[in-house]
Amino acid sequence: MLPQISAVITFHREGLLAHKSLLSLRRCILAAERRGIAVEVVATLDNADSETSRIVTMHRDTGLIDQLLEVHCGDLGLSRNAAILSARGTWILICDGDDYLSAGFITRCWDTAAGDEHVILHPELIVTFGAETGIWWQTGSNAAEFDANCMLVTNPWNSCSFGAKDIYLETPYVLARPGESGFGFEDWHWNCQTLALGHPHLIAEKTAHYVRKKESGSLNNAHAGNRALIPPTRLFAPRP
Repeated sequence: MLPQISAVITFHREGLLAHKSLLSLRRCILAAERRGIAVEVVATLDNADSETSRIVTMHRDTGLIDQLLEVHCGDLGLSRNAAILSARGTWILICDGDDYLSAGFITRCWDTAAGDEHVILHPELIVTFGAETGIWWQTGSNAAEFDANCMLVTNPWNSCSFGAKDIYLETPYVLARPGESGFGFEDWHWNCQTLALGHPHLIAEKTAHYVRKKESGSLNNAHAGNRALIPPTRLFAPRP
């Protein structure tokens, strides 16, 4: 049976944290399977170190990972695009190799979407750990207080998203290497592009995304340190 959902998860140099992330994803998949929802895992190793490769390969060999792609993109967005092209599900979940999801994450996204292939879903609660600890609540674009103009200066939704595969094919992630081009923040740009195309960004209630904040090596820190800008986006394109 073909999967209904493809969970796309990217790995680089997460080491032992990759093991915890995959166990978190496995817990979500087991909850989905109890509801009769078929999920596959499409993982990418993008220039990964040996320890990360060993751990991720071990999970492939135990049957958790359905597709394992070794790529040399050197870029988070491009490695996600490769996995999405390979995905067999008609729905996509985007997650990272050192983050964790609440147990009911997939099922709550599935129920919230309710078959609407136009919407994009995000977690309700973000919990950070590691070099920085904190919590914050995300707000959907359908909220009365939401103003899309805020996206000129801030990204209202983090990288974890759920939506129809066609959305990700229509709007692939852009290359984000601020040290080379000055452009970065692929998730922020993707959120702007998809919102401009009319896709509402909604919240899957009672979901949490646990996000590691690194002491060093963070992509967001690298983008900020290079004073990167998001690439030009339809959301703020001049109107005739």
